[in-house]
Amino acid sequence: MKNIRLQRNEQIVALAAIALISLTISITDWLQRGMLPSFNILLSAVSAVLFMYWLPMIISYLLVIKFKINRWLLQWISLFLSISLGAFFWGEIRALFIPLQGIGFLQALLISLPWSTMIFVAVKFYLTQKHLKLEEQLRKQAEINLLHSQLNPHFLFNSLNTIASFARTQPTRCEDLVHDLAAVLRYSLSQSGLNQPKKSAPKEVWVKLSDELVILNKWCDIERSRFGDNLRINFDIDDDLLDKVVPAMLLQPLIENAIKHGKSTPLHIWITVRHDAQHMLFNVRDNGVGFDESYLINANNKHTSKEHRKLEQDKGAHFGLEITQARLELEAGARLEFSNTPEGGANVEFKLQLGS
Repeated sequence: MKNIRLQRNEQIVALAAIALISLTISITDWLQRGMLPSFNILLSAVSAVLFMYWLPMIISYLLVIKFKINRWLLQWISLFLSISLGAFFWGEIRALFIPLQGIGFLQALLISLPWSTMIFVAVKFYLTQKHLKLEEQLRKQAEINLLHSQLNPHFLFNSLNTIASFARTQPTRCEDLVHDLAAVLRYSLSQSGLNQPKKSAPKEVWVKLSDELVILNKWCDIERSRFGDNLRINFDIDDDLLDKVVPAMLLQPLIENAIKHGKSTPLHIWITVRHDAQHMLFNVRDNGVGFDESYLINANNKHTSKEHRKLEQDKGAHFGLEITQARLELEAGARLEFSNTPEGGANVEFKLQLGS
């Protein structure tokens, strides 16, 4: 945790909070003594903030940074002694404005003990929570990157098989498809987060739906070239949603799964994107044989364990769907919903918050 520090805005908030607490306590104390607020009392309260808290906290922080003090006990001692010295000098300064005795050093130590402990524990608690949050973000991004790395070779292998079938018979068409595949791969890798610096803060990559559809159509052209008239893919997209953002490469595995498991000739796939007041509504359905009942039960169970999903991936059963389900949960807090259409085909739905 030694690399986790308070940022400038967090430091300002901490100093402001301490000032507010100190001023409130000081003024309340004077009122309880029956002394009406005056310029001298206000000056005493402000000097308490300055000498007992702000300067000691800043000095202690600079000492910890300068001498790279990582042990929490030494950090606390630094703060405790700084506040004790500040309290002692404040007592001397206060005596100049108000007819009260100064604060002895032993008394300053007793005053500083609870305050330094409270401030130290509060800051450490905040930094610990910040550290845990960053660790969770890094873990989440690592899982997302792993899922992308599993997905890319999967659709690359299938696409190369498609292109290879045109190498001898239709070389011009093969060249066009290679360019399409290159565009898809370039897009997938650039949006996956795999090129993100390891030490940078994790960022989830979302793209405009219009950009996603351009690449998705290139991929669909590759599949149409493979299956010819036996594959029909239709898009029905609400124009109002084209500028909305979605996780990159999200729909492609759903279409690929329909092609792989549809087992119908001709296979017809419909991709629909609509919206209600709060959500973007995605639907991918086909006229194939649909999902097995056992798969529907497990896939729609929100309590299905990660270990079970990993087992399904290892089996190769609906591999792309399992990865997409995991990505949706990690990147958007959403889930795929699986069902069969009245005609028997597979139906996959999910929704995303309607953002910018």
